[in-house]
Amino acid sequence: MKMLKVMPLAAAALLLLGACTGGNKKSQGGYSDVNTKINIWATAAEEAVIKAVVDEYNSKQTEETSKFNYEFRAVSEGDCGSTLGKDPTVAGAPALALIADDQIYDLQSKNIILEVKGSYKETVTSKNTPVAVSGASYGDKVYGFPVTSDNGYFLWYNKSVLSEEDVKSLEGIMTKVESVGKKFGMALDDGWYAASPFFSPDVCGTNSLSFHENDQGKVVYDINWDNDAGAAAAEALSAFLAPKKTSGSYITVDNAKIVAGFGDGSLAAAVSGTWMESDLIDAAGAENLAAVKLPTFNVGGAAKQLGSFTGSKVYVVNKTRPIEEQKAAAALADLLTNKESQLVRFDKRKSLPCNIEAAADETYKSKVSIGGAALMAQNQFAAVQAKSAEGRYWNTGAAIGTAIINGDIGTAANWQAYLKSQCDVLRAPAA
Repeated sequence: MKMLKVMPLAAAALLLLGACTGGNKKSQGGYSDVNTKINIWATAAEEAVIKAVVDEYNSKQTEETSKFNYEFRAVSEGDCGSTLGKDPTVAGAPALALIADDQIYDLQSKNIILEVKGSYKETVTSKNTPVAVSGASYGDKVYGFPVTSDNGYFLWYNKSVLSEEDVKSLEGIMTKVESVGKKFGMALDDGWYAASPFFSPDVCGTNSLSFHENDQGKVVYDINWDNDAGAAAAEALSAFLAPKKTSGSYITVDNAKIVAGFGDGSLAAAVSGTWMESDLIDAAGAENLAAVKLPTFNVGGAAKQLGSFTGSKVYVVNKTRPIEEQKAAAALADLLTNKESQLVRFDKRKSLPCNIEAAADETYKSKVSIGGAALMAQNQFAAVQAKSAEGRYWNTGAAIGTAIINGDIGTAANWQAYLKSQCDVLRAPAA
């Protein structure tokens, strides 16, 4: 990674008076001195939201200096955060970036993203849900502008194949799909989804994975997935799913496979999030598409509710960019995350608002999406992602999930030993 330049004290002071405090906001609700061109990195679907919001805002401005000027580049939230974490000065680096909230820790620890202060911080903390504010923060400091509260997962299914009774349990789903020659998909080989059985309130719980810095400033994890309950759950789920992976009735999936499977009818159910809704309506038909919380799975004759991660997506400002870019980026982030913009985002992307007023607005409440209702039902069984996991977790989680679906660990005792070896990697201080 390139060495970051240290800001002169005068520049740092200017930044605190500008982008951090919201000092460039006009009293009538506009922004001043924001015409500096900035690069924005965000997922492809966000481009339509940015264009609609900025075009509407700019059309009302009489001064060119109050109009936003940006160039958009489509980058997924995951790639955006990891790329910035490696080199925030990479060619074409953004001043404003849309990331998943679990990346806040890494980026702030490397002094890459701007701390949100002053009136901007007041807006973030007073106007958004506690989960969204928590995701945008580390300790008592805020580092981003919350965009959505929908970074979680649940079960999508085709209701022409599966009944409401079928989707209550994983066993019910698999029995039905196998009887009609269909498939169920879940990416358990991905650490995001692999946490699901352990986060179950009936297994290890939603607080079973968390991280903090030790006295030496190294990241260490508190994790108890290697206890008796975790080992029993892993053994049971592996014994159930591994043979079905071999037969092909259970498959690992990504977004493209889910859309294709719902489109050709081969996939009757899959675990994913709200971002899939428009594509799945097109693929399966609105009359066939349904969504619910995740199913239960059987451990020793008892039903255990699958858990999940939940979190927000967050706009962050790259503090390695010139100060005028940072000021424009912070102002634009403030605009793109207000009530009206979050309602535009829901209309165009079906993204659930984290702005409290937007979530209470009748134009939203009357149109709550299929996936939105399912996510809200699942969130009671979800761990806050930004507080649970940072960069070191994902490879470990993926290894555990892959072991579950491969079915080669065996007994509960073997699982306990395997899980301990994986958990110990996370319990040890980061290198």
